[in-house]
Amino acid sequence: MAYNSLRLRVGMFGRLLREALWAPLAIVLLAVAVGRLRAADDLWWLVHVLGGAALAFCYLRAIDIARATLGALRPPAKYLLAFGLACTTAVGWEIGEFMIDQLAGTALQEGNLDTMSDLMLGTGGAAGYLAWHAIRRVTR
Repeated sequence: MAYNSLRLRVGMFGRLLREALWAPLAIVLLAVAVGRLRAADDLWWLVHVLGGAALAFCYLRAIDIARATLGALRPPAKYLLAFGLACTTAVGWEIGEFMIDQLAGTALQEGNLDTMSDLMLGTGGAAGYLAWHAIRRVTR
């Protein structure tokens, strides 16, 4: 019995890696690539929007993958949960930047405007992706 439960969890983790976690990882790699460009300052807004969308995609897929274990959610609850988790992750990221700045003496955060615009762009990206996904789902 315990073996089957462990096997289910390992299988679910593999599905998460293949079907969901690739999106945020791709955005991190994109951010590294953009950071090396000369015109990087003009593209950071796009990285944050895409990051929010990637997080929303990842959480929406994770909710579907976990359905067998956690149970099914109605679509509005799925979208709200994915949005809340994407926003929470964005806040956690900004907290991480703040902590690194304090502990290592770096300047990842350039001030309140930088932090708040990062959060707004990530939230907008998550909301935009989820709205697009919901509309596409209804029109099928």
